Parts: sequence; structure tokens; C-alpha cells
Amino acid sequence: MRVFITGITGPVGSALADYLLSLPNIELHAFKRWRSDPRPIEHLRGRVTFHEGDIEDPFSIARAIAEAAPDRIYHLAAQSYPSASWDAPVSTFRTNAEGTIHLLEAVRQHCPQAQVHIAGTSAEYGWVKPEETPIKESHPLRPLSPYGVSKVAAELTGLQYHHNYGLHVIITRSFNHVGPHQGDRTAIQTFCQQMALIEAGRQEPVLWVGNLEARRDFTHTADVSRALWLLLERGKPGEVYNLCSGVATRIGDIVEMVRAQGRVPVEVCVDPARLRPADEPVLTGDSTKLREATGWEPQITMDQIVAELLAWWRERTGGQS
Repeated sequence: MRVFITGITGPVGSALADYLLSLPNIELHAFKRWRSDPRPIEHLRGRVTFHEGDIEDPFSIARAIAEAAPDRIYHLAAQSYPSASWDAPVSTFRTNAEGTIHLLEAVRQHCPQAQVHIAGTSAEYGWVKPEETPIKESHPLRPLSPYGVSKVAAELTGLQYHHNYGLHVIITRSFNHVGPHQGDRTAIQTFCQQMALIEAGRQEPVLWVGNLEARRDFTHTADVSRALWLLLERGKPGEVYNLCSGVATRIGDIVEMVRAQGRVPVEVCVDPARLRPADEPVLTGDSTKLREATGWEPQITMDQIVAELLAWWRERTGGQS
């Protein structure tokens, strides 16, 4: 089976590649921007066929799809940081919405029988009252960021191509995913990175944080990878599935886990620059639909996630894991 991944240098893309390569009879192809950081995929060299291009360029993605002729496609390429979308709303929309159109057009023209997964986001739900959680797929979409708006557009485009052209498209609304190779653009990663720097004597003993009261639903990228494979195996085309653990963790509680697993005492201080113009107070997903369709269950706990990320950042900041 030929499988094609866009966004392979991202944390889910690289984890998914690792998972797929553990399965039998998989020929893996990947679409990669020439300027993307290659470090998360160095270990994949020689095991994956890479096609370089840009999702914003319809010609390069069409050429890659035609060459790979995939049976399954995981579309993960995106501008995936809500905070960055406030500074770059137009480029966010181009990458996420127009990029999805470019991919689907390539599929329609070159491999219309392929199974396609499109990664959406819980940010599509936007403002959710605490009494409205856990969030079901039927919940209204009220995005609060340019990122969330762009992903609503990408999702609706995918469903349109399914209904109009008969493409096998499945959408996930992914809640927070976390794992190695994620960089330092998400809160939990910055906490672990800062702790590692403090332990190495490279930062004052202060953890700088943003909104500690927000509650988020986290799933490890290894668990996400299993879910994505199972969805294209057993999911129904034209449907949307929440991809989440179903458990909301307060950001302040994650900070305390980092402090508890850290090797030196630290002070916690709020950095106003880390606060967003708008921030959903709670995002917890209902993953019943996914579980019933696939039999999937998350396996990795938040304590395990924090321990893994601390070890990962210690290795990269000169400390010992």
C-alpha cells in the first residue's frame, strides 16, 4: 500500500511516519517544503520517498501526487499555531484553506480512488461554555482565531469534494496533540524547555507562563497516529470525528507537573506577551464517535507526556535525560 503524508516534518507527521513504517507492506511517500526544518525526519532518510514543494503551489503538490499515486493520503500540512495566525491571517488562510483545495484537486485529477484524511482542529469550535463540554461533533463552529476560521474552510472544502466528486474524505477535529519534534511554540513544550534550560544553568529559575486557567484536551502523537490509521481503515467517508482523549487538563496543573518532575525549584510568573487576544476557557472533546468507529483508546498519560518531553528537552539543552 502506498501512503502519502503532507506536513511530515510536524510532530504528528513524523510520529505517523514512524507508526506507518512499523506496519507491513507500506510504501511511504511524503510532501516536504524545501525550507522546513529537516531534523525531525533525519531518521527517516532512506525509508521514505520525499517530494519537495509547497502546499500553496498547486503545481508542486499535483506533481507529487501524480508521482506517488497513493492509496491513502494524510493531509497534515498547515500553519498550525493559533497565536501566529493573528500576525499572519492571510498566509494562514492560504496555507490551510487554499492548500487543501490544491491537494484535493490533485487527488481528483490523479488518484480519485485514494482515501484522504484532512486534519481539522478543535479551534473550529471556538468559544465553548463549560456546560457545553465535552464537545460533540454536532456542536456549532464558532472559531475565535484566524487559524480556526481557516480550518473551518479547509474542513468544508473536504466535505464538498466528497459530496460533489465522490472522494473518500474523512475529517478529524484534533484537540491538542503533543509529543517530541514539536518545537517550542506550544505551552507544554515551552514549560519543559524552560525547566531543562534552568536545570542546565542557562535560564534564571523562573518559569514564564501565559493563561494558567485554560483547560485543554491533550493526546500524545503516538496515540494520534494509531487513531489516524484506524480511521482510514474503519471510518466512514464524509464524516467528521473528534480526535481527543476526552479529558481536560488545566494548564496550571501541567505547570505543577513540570515543577514536580523538575530537578531544581522554580518560580512561576505570568508573561503578558504569552496571553492571546482571545482564548477559549475550556476545550474538551467527546471522542465517542471515534472510539465506536475504530475501537481506539488513548494509552499515554499526561504524567508520561511531561516526563518524555522533559527528557527530550534536557537532551537538547545540554542536560542529562
